[in-house]
Amino acid sequence: MKRALQKMKQERWEAFKIRVAFSFLVLLFSLNVRAEVSPVAIRVPEASAWTGERIPIFVDVRARGSFSSATAFSLPDIPRTIIMKIGSPIVSSEEIEGESWFVQTHEFAMFSQASGPVEIPAFEVRFASRVGFTGPIEEQKATVPTSKVEIKRPSGTDNLSFLVTTDSLDISESWDPLPQSVEAGAVFKRTIVQRANQLSGMALAPAPTIAPEGVRVYPGKPEVSDNMQRGAFLGERSETLTYLLQQPGTVELPALTYQWWNPDTQTLESKTLPAVRIDVAALPATAESSNGWDPPWLSLSVAAVILGLIAWFGKRIAKRVLDCWRAINTPERIAARKLLRACRSGDAISSHSAWSQWITTRACSYRPGQALAAAILDLQGHLFGTERTSTWRGEELANAFRAARAGEKILRSSKTSTALPGLNP
Repeated sequence: MKRALQKMKQERWEAFKIRVAFSFLVLLFSLNVRAEVSPVAIRVPEASAWTGERIPIFVDVRARGSFSSATAFSLPDIPRTIIMKIGSPIVSSEEIEGESWFVQTHEFAMFSQASGPVEIPAFEVRFASRVGFTGPIEEQKATVPTSKVEIKRPSGTDNLSFLVTTDSLDISESWDPLPQSVEAGAVFKRTIVQRANQLSGMALAPAPTIAPEGVRVYPGKPEVSDNMQRGAFLGERSETLTYLLQQPGTVELPALTYQWWNPDTQTLESKTLPAVRIDVAALPATAESSNGWDPPWLSLSVAAVILGLIAWFGKRIAKRVLDCWRAINTPERIAARKLLRACRSGDAISSHSAWSQWITTRACSYRPGQALAAAILDLQGHLFGTERTSTWRGEELANAFRAARAGEKILRSSKTSTALPGLNP
């Protein structure tokens, strides 16, 4: 019996020693194995933000050796959202799992016009680092993990298609020339400058392009700049609207209202640039003969012929000749000849001036056809648009203008043709 008890104790002791040895080996193995450290990490300090508000994002890039080139990011495309990099990275070192790592901290700013949860999908980062301090350079790729931000839409702003969120928005405007009474065809430029704290110029709202009938608006290419010195973040957006006054009368260029959400006071604030009223006069009817279009010898010759006819045949024949002369040289025909001549010479400014003179000879209800309207828009875009071409050729406008006048002649002739007489009863 004693021997059996001793044997049992011995077996238990052996089993205990085996368990202790196994636990010791597991502990040694866990101490020798280091947790794998991710080469990149993303931090979004604010889990939620207002629509249009700046959202800071930080990405840490880690390497065991010193960085040897600039780090490149393939930023994702997110609907209604802008992500932009800010400044230069901050380089530091960290002790992770008993090893020294070099760390680059890159700052980004995100602005979103969305509402609700917005996912920042994973995106690639490329960098190069040395093995240690003097070792070879290794090119590396890593993936920034996915993160999410909750975007809150302020109540009462659902009617705003573009919402700016800032505690301070300064808006100013200037005119060139200053608004005053002008003739049809005049052009005014309205430059609007916006400045806002904690916003990029890219996140500021574009200028409204509303205008009354008879006024065409050409938006200019916006100029955007950001000042991020010494921790400040000031965005600026400058753009110019060009107004072309096409018809005579009293024109009121509309007031422009800018609205923004103030996150400090949680109120919707606004500023309005005042409306401008301009009296637009029609071009004088005698303007077409004041620029020397018709050769002077032609007028002198006609005058001599008329005087001779008066002296020879009398007033009746001279009156008929004068009527024929006026019928041939109506203001509409003189302006049309000027327009075609300017188109042939490729002079865009003269062509636009001649078009303005010609349009004043038409009824207020006149609307050019599709081809002619497109050619005029092309001319106006060349003179006043954002993307100006170096040259302009007037063949398209001349052809469309001739076709439009020919169509009018056919229409007039069809209206004046006599109908068939009615049958005798």
